[in-house]
Amino acid sequence: MSHFPAPPPVPPPPAFNQLHIRLPKPPPVPQSGPQGAYLIELAVYNGHPFKDHWAYFVRSHTDPEIGVKVHATGDVRNGFQLESKRSHDLRDTVDIPSKRIPLQWVDGKYFDSRKMFNDGVPVIESKPVCGFEDSVYKIPAPGKSMNTVDDAVQPGKAIIQRDCQTWIVESADQLVADGLFAAHVAAYLHALKQ
Repeated sequence: MSHFPAPPPVPPPPAFNQLHIRLPKPPPVPQSGPQGAYLIELAVYNGHPFKDHWAYFVRSHTDPEIGVKVHATGDVRNGFQLESKRSHDLRDTVDIPSKRIPLQWVDGKYFDSRKMFNDGVPVIESKPVCGFEDSVYKIPAPGKSMNTVDDAVQPGKAIIQRDCQTWIVESADQLVADGLFAAHVAAYLHALKQ
């Protein structure tokens, strides 16, 4: 009969609250911006168990809960379309973001308050009405990027899925190219993308 030492006890599973996921630090944004500037936020909508939905939220000067939600709406199976929800009141909707991350103050010369906020009347549109929207709308909405069984696909051809987060990242790069965003804001969004 051999005598082997008893194995060590099994370690306890890690507590979920002790798991640290390294998220990039958001860009530093002052509480108030230059006269006439608009605060651009990243509105994050919980997509569990899938990726979160991302949108830009352009806050009005009069009420931080009212703004313009600019995003690519749809899904990878059917494709996306660009949409601007004007005079979108976050208090009067079930469509409330789980997080709002300030990204940057953008000079007021890139905005047309009357058209953007549709004179205070909520409306959904798909045409840009100001310089900020002109810049982000240069990036087309992601098309269909998930194939169904009926779709004819070349074997071995890689498919790159593009979604609302991809559109935000690509449009942030466009905002940098057009001089509206600082490069570190786009870098933050690239690092945050799921």
